[in-house]
Amino acid sequence: MSTVDKPLVDLVGELPPELQSEVRDFVEFLIEKRRRADLDQLAVSHGWPPGFFSRTIGSIDDPTFARQPQGEPEQREPLA
Repeated sequence: MSTVDKPLVDLVGELPPELQSEVRDFVEFLIEKRRRADLDQLAVSHGWPPGFFSRTIGSIDDPTFARQPQGEPEQREPLA
C-alpha cells in the first residue's frame, strides 16, 4: 500500500508529535480561511462591499483603545 492509498488521519498519525501539532495548526488555519471566505460571500450577497468585514474586524490595534463608560439608562414610566 502506498502512502497515497492511506487515509490522511493514518499518515498524520505516523508523524512525530511536534509535526502532528503543525499539521493540526495548518488544518485549523485552512478551516478558518474557508469559514471567512464563506462569511464574506454571505456578506456580499446581503449588499456589503467585498472584503469589508475581513478588513474591519481586528483593525484597531491600539492597546489603549477601550470602550468608554456608557452611563446609566434613564428611568422611564412603565407602559400601561
